[in-house]
Amino acid sequence: MKPQINLAPSKSPEELHIQLQELSQKLEEVEDEKNSYETLVEIITQHSTDLENQIRHKNREMQTYIEQVKKVIDAAIAVKNNSFQPQILSDVAARSDALGELAQVFSHMVQTVKAREQELEKLLQAYGRFVPDEFLQFLGKQSMVDFQLGDHVSKEMAIMFSDMRSFTTMAEQMTPQENFDFINNYLQQISPEIRKHNGFIVKYIGDGVMAVFPDGVDDAIQAGIVKLEQLQKYNHSRKINGDIPLKIGIGIHVGDTMVGIIGDANRMQADALSDHVNLTARLEGLTKYYGVSLLISGDVVQRLSQPEKYHIRFLDRAIVKGRQEAITVCEVLDVEVEPVRSLKIHTLPIFEEGLQEYCQGNFAKARVCFEQIVALNPDDKPSQLYLKRIQSLLENSIPANWDGVWKFTQK
Repeated sequence: MKPQINLAPSKSPEELHIQLQELSQKLEEVEDEKNSYETLVEIITQHSTDLENQIRHKNREMQTYIEQVKKVIDAAIAVKNNSFQPQILSDVAARSDALGELAQVFSHMVQTVKAREQELEKLLQAYGRFVPDEFLQFLGKQSMVDFQLGDHVSKEMAIMFSDMRSFTTMAEQMTPQENFDFINNYLQQISPEIRKHNGFIVKYIGDGVMAVFPDGVDDAIQAGIVKLEQLQKYNHSRKINGDIPLKIGIGIHVGDTMVGIIGDANRMQADALSDHVNLTARLEGLTKYYGVSLLISGDVVQRLSQPEKYHIRFLDRAIVKGRQEAITVCEVLDVEVEPVRSLKIHTLPIFEEGLQEYCQGNFAKARVCFEQIVALNPDDKPSQLYLKRIQSLLENSIPANWDGVWKFTQK
């Protein structure tokens, strides 16, 4: 409010002087009040600016906090999708508050779980080398921990036994370490072919292999042929290195077989059990007697979906040791190397004629046939074998009711 100044001329100089003093005093008061207002305005302005800055800073902090919380959420989603990387939370983990501690614990936990998963995966892979996935699937199990003593599946399946020739003699010339290295190198050459043809290895028996083929005999025959082809390639490399070529015998039979887990509560293993398994082992052993690489039973021949794909030579009707009934023994010629394979196929009609005469007891005629074959193919060991049999039968008494069945007295 502006002061009212009275300048009426009736005032005396003294009065005017007093009024001027009063006016000056009021002006000073107004000036002081103005200065106070300005100071107040400055203070308010400064506080307002500080407050705005604080609010802006808090907003930025809050925005950063929200963004980093979202990073933690994204990290959790990444874990679920198996795409988590520790650097995702590196800036969040650098915080010194509860959120930073959470990010640190979260990252450590995920990395620990990942490490455990990798260890578990390695462990499962290691177990898989002892019990193949095919075996798990065959028994309808998800993992090793599901196995129980006595778990099994029983069905008709093809069975294969293979064994190396003269391994004992070779082993005598090697150290234990050389034996291990040799066996492992050999098995690495032939074992994959079993898996490639829908079979799985039940067990290794030293240098021998026992495998089953749940889908039938065609898979087993193909696996046997390819195994021997692979062995030929392996022998080629052995010859280059100056090593002795290897020979193996393979026997294949078919029948109802039980595959499962045997043993006791503290020591279990996979195995295949049936009389057909034992017969297959005997059949493999006969490859040494007949001097051939791959023998199959007559039951296998009957179950082949396309027998015409193979060159199969009927060799014998025989009763193996430990059995009462005769089995039909056949040779698969497709596994032989040239020119042996071609010579056996070429002389097949003569061989069949010789067997027919032999079974009928016409030994003289049978001998003529086998002599013709040996003249053309001196390496035909079954023909040589029949010539020896005929000579023995002619020198000794021929069994009554002769039907051509040969009974083995040794394994």
